[in-house]
Amino acid sequence: MILRKSVAFWVTHVGLFLTLAFAFAGTFEHQRLNVRAFSGLPEHIAVSDNREFYHLPFRILLVNFHAEFHANGQSKSYNAEVILMHNETRERTTIRVNHPARFLGYDIYLSSFDRANPVPEYVIFLVIYDPWVYAKYVAIITLLLGLFLYIWRLKFAENAKVAWLVLLLGLAFCLMPFWGYLFGDRVLIPALRSWWFVPHIAVYMFAYAALTIACLLSIYTLFGRRDVACHVSTRTKKSIDFTLTIGTMLMGIGLLVGSLWAKEAWGGFWAFSLKENLAAIAWIAFLGCLHFRFYYENRRKTLAILIIIAYILLQLCWFGVGLFPESWQGLHQY
Repeated sequence: MILRKSVAFWVTHVGLFLTLAFAFAGTFEHQRLNVRAFSGLPEHIAVSDNREFYHLPFRILLVNFHAEFHANGQSKSYNAEVILMHNETRERTTIRVNHPARFLGYDIYLSSFDRANPVPEYVIFLVIYDPWVYAKYVAIITLLLGLFLYIWRLKFAENAKVAWLVLLLGLAFCLMPFWGYLFGDRVLIPALRSWWFVPHIAVYMFAYAALTIACLLSIYTLFGRRDVACHVSTRTKKSIDFTLTIGTMLMGIGLLVGSLWAKEAWGGFWAFSLKENLAAIAWIAFLGCLHFRFYYENRRKTLAILIIIAYILLQLCWFGVGLFPESWQGLHQY
């Protein structure tokens, strides 16, 4: 039976397996180092997060640093012009937030700078060594393709009303995180000044919209009027299946897009922050609902209960994360 699964099934599961396998394999060779470079002084001494010192196989020479600030003093953008040196090789490049440089298999990020002085005396570079990075990109893109294929094969025409409801509710949800930036006084910090910013959040908002509808329909399945249950059960079941599938797939896409953005901005696909972990737990819960629906298609009330539980976990990710002090100053407080 499993051999007759769809292309979307195989691509998604292969992509998920490769993503987890390469992420695990990459932990053994992964290095995350910090380099403090002063202008005009080539530097090759790096410090790990565990306060261990390393000698890089190349030197970083800081040539010039430029920073711009918003009116409130918050950083708007900053970049560093550097020369990367190895033996007789000299490579001159500019490193900006969201735009790292790659040299000798290392990714070099502009992490921070001296904020104590009006004219910064030094710049901090984050240097990442990950020989599995391209394998991870292939795995994530494969998983993304599988999730898109699942959405592509959904029967939108048969669920037109629900699809329009998801669209409208998703647009309304999008206003929540974007309102302060579009019409308020919130400003984008350098890490958020990326083209990943809008798709990452927007995809999540449409996922939340679809899963909200799935949860409401699940509540109706449990507590709706019994005298009309037979008449609406088939239509309700189709709507739950549709919104559960599209919401779960979009949520997975949002997670993966966020991981690609994180790699570009902060040097790692996953930082194990509270928000990320809760999002992963909620996604796994909805994936469990999808698999339960596949194997126990006629147990609609049990599925409804599982969807409601998964949705509560999603609310913990959305609202509950603000209850924990470690996330109060995080980028996910929108």
